[in-house]
Amino acid sequence: MGRMAKILGGIVIGLVALVVAGVAILKSLDFNDYKGVIAEQVKAATGRELAITGSLELDVSLNPALTLEGLSFANAAWGSRPAMVGLERLEAEVELLPLLTGDVRVKRLVLIGLDVLAETDARGRGNWVFAAADSAKAAEPAADGAGGATLPVVELVRIEDVTLVYADGVTGERMTFGIESLEARAKGLDAPLTIDLAGAYNGVAFKAKGSLGSLQRLLQGGAPFPVSLNAEALGATLGIDGAIAEPGQAKGIDLAISAKGSELQATLHAVRAVVPALGGLAPYRPSDHTAWRRASRARPTRCR
Repeated sequence: MGRMAKILGGIVIGLVALVVAGVAILKSLDFNDYKGVIAEQVKAATGRELAITGSLELDVSLNPALTLEGLSFANAAWGSRPAMVGLERLEAEVELLPLLTGDVRVKRLVLIGLDVLAETDARGRGNWVFAAADSAKAAEPAADGAGGATLPVVELVRIEDVTLVYADGVTGERMTFGIESLEARAKGLDAPLTIDLAGAYNGVAFKAKGSLGSLQRLLQGGAPFPVSLNAEALGATLGIDGAIAEPGQAKGIDLAISAKGSELQATLHAVRAVVPALGGLAPYRPSDHTAWRRASRARPTRCR
């Protein structure tokens, strides 16, 4: 028994020494030296240029943290501007021990100054479609067992100063979604997501706070996606409760919306104009306090 204890003790000491040596090596590296390698790999995979003009740092600990500043990803050659994606700062902190079992748990993800342009040309081709050779490779069937990867768990997401633009080269339609600030939390993939959001859609400012269904339910489907939010927009304070059967397609919307405001009829008209998916919204009663329901049926159901 004593000999076995010595052997196990030696193994533990050896493993600890390896970990300490690994951490020391990682801490001694300057990851800025690898920016060129990262850019080369991205170009090989997408055919597009990636530039990292700021610093790239890795803080090695039980919760390793990555910080990246000044990133730019090139747009398609026919695009309306040189960069498809620009980013001022990215911070990510992960738990080290779960990685040993293949689980990725992100404790904190911060995006600051993200600017994304998604656009199509006159033929409807999107700038998110990369080199033809890589597209063909991506279309090949995955090898056996390749589909078994699990999604990472992200406990906290904080976003500041984000602009997402979609420009349709066929219709000329342009939509702009801006995020002044967003904080989203979830304890796991199957846990509800709480959000606190301030932003604007096509120039209309709004705020929203509340909870949504889990990311797992959103991705897997098969069950209505719950929504419970308090929002401020278009001169009204809104309470939104219900579910969306197919959130990815904006179908099966069944939401009860209560509102307070001095110009509710004007607000309702503006909502229909800004969010076409809510075109069937109908008032329950015209007053300073009213409620609507938007259902997937042809004729909206009124509710108190």
